[in-house]
Order: sequence, then C-alpha cells, then structure tokens
Amino acid sequence: MGLVLVMLMLCGAGRAETLSPQAFTGEFARAVTAAMPSSTVAVKGDLELSIKDANGVDRVILLNNPYQEYTRDPQRFGDIVKRFVAAMAGSGKASGKLDRSHIVPVIKDRQWLIELHNALRAQGKTQEQLADSFNDELVIVYAEDDATRMRYLTTEEDLGLSRQELRALAVENLIRMLPKIEMRDADGVMLMSAGGDYEPSLLLVDHIWSSGQIQVKGDIVVAVPARDVLLVTGSRDRSGLKRVRELAAKWRAEGPYGLTDTLFVYRNGRFTKFGR
Repeated sequence: MGLVLVMLMLCGAGRAETLSPQAFTGEFARAVTAAMPSSTVAVKGDLELSIKDANGVDRVILLNNPYQEYTRDPQRFGDIVKRFVAAMAGSGKASGKLDRSHIVPVIKDRQWLIELHNALRAQGKTQEQLADSFNDELVIVYAEDDATRMRYLTTEEDLGLSRQELRALAVENLIRMLPKIEMRDADGVMLMSAGGDYEPSLLLVDHIWSSGQIQVKGDIVVAVPARDVLLVTGSRDRSGLKRVRELAAKWRAEGPYGLTDTLFVYRNGRFTKFGR
C-alpha cells in the first residue's frame, strides 16, 4: 500500500481534538504497518514501538519527536509518517553507521531492561539493548535521537567507542540538545524541567549537582517517577521528603511514562537509594 493511500486513510488526523500519546501510538503503528508491509510493527507502550524489518533486524523506536511535531500541527500527521518511513528505509541501507552527535543517554528503571530482554529471549532473539548500570535501581540506555525518530541502540552496533567514552559523549550531546533547564516550586518541593523527555537523564549531568547551585537542607534527594519528572528536596527536609514521596507515588502510578517511586540521594559524586 502506497504512502499516499496511507495518508488518505489517516484523514482523521486532522480532527479538532489532538490525539493522546496512547491514541497517537496506535494510529502511528497502523500507518507504519500499512506503509511497511514487509515489517512487523508492535506497540510496546505509549510512544514506543517495536519494528522488525524484512531482514530480521529488531528496533525499539520512541515516538517522542514525531508526537511533539504532531501536537504542533495535527494536520501534518501523514507527512510525519512519510518522513519516518523514509528515515527507517534509509537507516536500513546504512546499517551500523550512526551519527554520534545524536547519541543520548536515557535513564530507565532496571526492571524495564530485564523485562525487555526476557521478552526478546522468549521470542528466540539474542539482541540486547546497549545499556550501563547507573545504580541498583536505574540503568542508562543509549539511543539515537534525530529529527524524525528516536531508537534504542543495541550491543550489536559498532560505535567504535569504549563504554566510558560512550557515556561521556552521550552526556555531552544531551547537554547540547536540551533546552534551558528550569526549576520551580511544586507544592513545597523543587521540580526540574528540561523539555519533557530527558528529565531523569539530568542525573548524569554532574555539574548540576556538584556546583552548589541547588540549595537544600542536607544532601540533595531526588525522585524520577516518570520520564518527564524530576523532583528535588533535601535529606533533612522532613516535609519536603514527605511531599516528594507522595508526588513520586502519584506520578509513578498515574503517569503514562512511569519509572520508579524510589528516592535517591547525591553523595560522594553519585546517586544511591535513599532510605527512610
């Protein structure tokens, strides 16, 4: 089925009401399936697809960028799909050749990575995501984030970098790509924002936490209950800790991009689990 026909099928994308992330993901998956009939497309979560091409190559794709573009102009849904499919076809022809300037670190909870690898093994696949441990609860997953899509990298890809070099490069790219980092009061605690996609990844930007700019009672304590949430308080701020725990539990349970409601404390240059 041609892309023109696919775009005609998606005339509903011009509706007055903007699709939610969940609805957008479903519509996008159906459109990509129609445009790439030789590929297997599956929805893994809100704004997250699994695509297996005709050569058997599996990719986990994040639709953050396409969705942001769509919300700015819903009538361009068809064009967004068309460019996405073209980019996918191009990436297949240039397999293994990445633009290093677009590699970024994504913080995920460890259970997410375990469940993903278990699911792949259950399907008889040996593919593993390119990831490093951050602490006992969190991992760093590396991804390629360009103008049309975001996809997680696998251990099979030749980056020509050591893990130490990869992490340094990814953090450098993240700092360059992020908009201005802002902090505001959120019910008695600090809420850090940086565009809505990489807030948890700010834990990797050490100068934010070591420079002394963040003033709290005691040591810095954070929570990253969702992909777009980073809460900050102090280890000696009893009311702040209580509120952070409440908000973290709420966002983890109710948000579409939940991570963990665990709190982490910054000590000796690293974040570790914070006890009660």
